[in-house]
Amino acid sequence: MRFSLKATFLSFLSLVSADQFLETNSLLSCQNNNGFSASLFHVRYHPNNSTLDFNIVGTSTIAANITAEISVTAYGYDITTINFDPCANSASIISGLCPLASGPLTINSNVEIPKSVVGVVPGIAYTIPDLDGVVQIKIHSKNTGAQVACVKAFLSNGKTVYQKGVGWSTAVIAGLALLVSALVSGLGHSNTAAHVAANALSLFGFMQTQAFFGMTAVHLPPIVASWTQNFQWSMGIIHISFIQNIAYWYQRATGGTAATLLSNLADTSVNVQKRSLEVVAKIVPRSVQYMADRGYTTYAAPLLKRATVAATTSPTVRGIERVGYRASIESTNIFMTGWIFFVIFIMFVILGVLAFKLILELLARGGRMKSDKFLEFRNGWSIVLKGILFRLVSLKLCFYKSHC
Repeated sequence: MRFSLKATFLSFLSLVSADQFLETNSLLSCQNNNGFSASLFHVRYHPNNSTLDFNIVGTSTIAANITAEISVTAYGYDITTINFDPCANSASIISGLCPLASGPLTINSNVEIPKSVVGVVPGIAYTIPDLDGVVQIKIHSKNTGAQVACVKAFLSNGKTVYQKGVGWSTAVIAGLALLVSALVSGLGHSNTAAHVAANALSLFGFMQTQAFFGMTAVHLPPIVASWTQNFQWSMGIIHISFIQNIAYWYQRATGGTAATLLSNLADTSVNVQKRSLEVVAKIVPRSVQYMADRGYTTYAAPLLKRATVAATTSPTVRGIERVGYRASIESTNIFMTGWIFFVIFIMFVILGVLAFKLILELLARGGRMKSDKFLEFRNGWSIVLKGILFRLVSLKLCFYKSHC
């Protein structure tokens, strides 16, 4: 018995370790006049067999033998720097990189990583949720030594604090709190019910505030963005297929054009924003012009140069678009999805109050419940329903306008 338990435990550990990896799914430029860009960039490293899998579709303006300087950074700290020559030996040759040719580039291959490099990556990198790691690759011409391209990619290990179970659990807690307050009020304890309802609404408000933080188009650490994603249900950002079909139908019926970001993931990489480079690139030119007028051109020009480096062929999602993308909702469907769920919730509230009123009346007339039970609700159920609807609509408008 003890042997079988040990064997089961070891097999479980092997299953967990077999799932370990580091990957990146998008590519950003980090220099002007970059010689390489990619519309599809999927790279995954497997520590168990020390292999690096490539699936890249891009464009190169470089025609030369190259070397690459790969630097890895995690949480702002430099981890390691690796010099890589794709033509060094037969084991490391990658088709399309040895030599790097000018024009369209497609790489679907794998390469074995030296054991010395494998030991540099700490084991926690494969298990910590929402890893904040960056790989920067500087490509140099082997003949001249000049830097011809610079790209960077954000790392992920597939572990995250965003779990659908957490969202469902918080939704159930908020719903049960409101239900308890309604039952307590029906039993005649109006003061207690008012306190429970107030606390329930405060809890729901906290959840919506967390959701709003995640919708801001500013730099958020990966773990913060994932944490706030657990509360997006409170804004109606919930993926259900038939709701998305309704949103698509409405767009086409009114002459709109639906976004196709999610349907093109097989051919296009999407950069999930972690740093607001594109926003800075839009704001800085106006600031630069002002600084130039004030005589600060010497300092303004380098700032503008760094700010415009963020251009990339991969689409970038930020703010509300980022929230919708992570929830598998197209950006053009986000508002309609939230509005539909709000209307559905209102309908369920109305039907719930009416059903509760009907059940109480049937029980009272059938003699299965004392006639004075829930008397206040039975006599003034319409006023109760109006109050509930008033609070729900006010709360929704409050968060839409963001000034309550």
